[in-house]
Amino acid sequence: MFRRLPLRAYPSLVRYTLRRRLAALRPPPAPELSDSELDFFWGGADSVEQRLAHPTFQFFLPAEFGPPPTLDQCQSILAHRFSLLGGVFDAGNPIQWRRDFRTGHEWPRDHISKLELTTQSGDVKMPWELSRFHHGLALALGYAHTGDERYPREWAAQVRAWREDNPPEHGPNWGNAMEAAIRAANWIAAFQLMRPAFDRAFGEWFLKALIQHGRFITAHLEEYWPPTNHILSNCCGLIWLGLFCSNDLSRYHKRKTEADHWLALGLRELQRQIHFQVLPDDTSYEASVAYHRFVTEMVSATIGLCELNGVFVLPSTRKLVAKMEAVIEGLRKPDGTLPLFGDEDGGRWLDPHPLPLSHRERGRGEGGWESFPHGGWFAFRDGDEYLAVRAGGNGQAGWGGHAHNDALSFEYSIGPRNFLIDPGTYTYTADPQARNLFRSTAYHNTLRVDGQEISRIPPGELFRLEDDVQVKVDVPGERGAQFSSGDWEGEHGGYQRLGVIHRRLFERWAEGWIIEDEVVGEGEHELKWFFHFAPECELKAEGSKASTQFPAGPNIRLEVINNQSPITVVEGWISPTYGRREKAAIVVCSMRATLPVTVTFIITKL
Repeated sequence: MFRRLPLRAYPSLVRYTLRRRLAALRPPPAPELSDSELDFFWGGADSVEQRLAHPTFQFFLPAEFGPPPTLDQCQSILAHRFSLLGGVFDAGNPIQWRRDFRTGHEWPRDHISKLELTTQSGDVKMPWELSRFHHGLALALGYAHTGDERYPREWAAQVRAWREDNPPEHGPNWGNAMEAAIRAANWIAAFQLMRPAFDRAFGEWFLKALIQHGRFITAHLEEYWPPTNHILSNCCGLIWLGLFCSNDLSRYHKRKTEADHWLALGLRELQRQIHFQVLPDDTSYEASVAYHRFVTEMVSATIGLCELNGVFVLPSTRKLVAKMEAVIEGLRKPDGTLPLFGDEDGGRWLDPHPLPLSHRERGRGEGGWESFPHGGWFAFRDGDEYLAVRAGGNGQAGWGGHAHNDALSFEYSIGPRNFLIDPGTYTYTADPQARNLFRSTAYHNTLRVDGQEISRIPPGELFRLEDDVQVKVDVPGERGAQFSSGDWEGEHGGYQRLGVIHRRLFERWAEGWIIEDEVVGEGEHELKWFFHFAPECELKAEGSKASTQFPAGPNIRLEVINNQSPITVVEGWISPTYGRREKAAIVVCSMRATLPVTVTFIITKL
């Protein structure tokens, strides 16, 4: 591994390794903070009383989160039924916080240094997702709109139960600092929106629990290489905790508190990391649309919280995040969703998310292409027609932790009806075979040569791709540029080790799209194209054509016009959300040819 790392990776890797080893040598923290520790944290019992009696922390208004949750949503949470990773599960009474409800696997309450988080018996993301407490924000917003006292009572009981079942540094839900950061932010949000319902005793207990989260994050900063959304979440968590736990002691004492240090550390590192991890066209460097959204929402909410509490944020950072919000709107599909390029695990900072920094949606262009060439995302609109193309590198400075083998792949929809889609992600560590299938070349709308991957998948590494793909795109303009021409052309060199270059031209015509694929090289090669249709698409295939069969509304026909072999329709999978998969049709076009060769596909609106 070390031979693959650039020299600039070593300082952060050394710090991360030393921090982990030091944390392992320390005795685990006590299950509960004592009253004297809380007094010391704030400089005395009087300061604690002042903090609880006269809170200075400012938070978003309930209206800034959009429409409130429905009564049914809140009732489900009261009944311990939770929407998690593509399913709805009964979590039991008491709630089983360390269990994968799909498989029944339960992680022990061992110290994190002794835990095996990765197992094919269960997906650790299930207890992680539940323990992020997004459902607590739903209860809090429900309380803000109804005043129903059952909601804060249930939330407080769940937080206490979680804390009893998950003592600091024990169990899977302390598996990394990111989980602690997201949980802390959601706890703070729910508590603040329901604050009038809680007495002083619970407030004191809650502050102790948050202090333990802040100390855990500080001791376990995920400062490894390449830096990812994890370190950004650590920074945001420290900022939230620093703002909430601060007693504004500068008015009473000269010394800085621990919370002040969290705030300063989080803000300094966040502003450094965000400028490193965001590319010149304002896209996340992780090669994933979903992770771009996650990072954007997380940092946007954190900057908004700083502004509410009078904490200075560099104007360049604020401006950058506002532009990242604009990227999301630039890629949004007619049905309101985003294309599934790269990994998508449903991760959110808060759910629902408060209004963006701009407090408005960016207006999308009426037609033509919008390009984000550094991120490798391109979106075309013409009326209700939408085409998105993926043409970029593997992200994370070539590491490819959240990238897929999707060079020159695309999504196509008309209005709210999706036709050709990216199959998604489905899973990470719980099923390595499925993980690699969903990030494979065959699971994207592109060409596979000689049965090989565009970027090789290293054996046993579920969050890395070899940096094989090299993409060139021939489009005008820079970041976010809009251009009306319907033509788009690009190529990738992922198959250069085979002596092959794949070029693809999207050419607009009155009834749809012409896709011209030029495969450049020498000698004979096996070529196989894949086209993944949405699960609701029923297909009728005849010879070189396949047509969707919706009884009403738009349909499309996909046709190959210069290949002697008939197309075939096979059954595959798509994963609309992490943890759930559905059967769907794949159109496959195969040929064995002597290169160079050009094959043309036509998409026709019917």
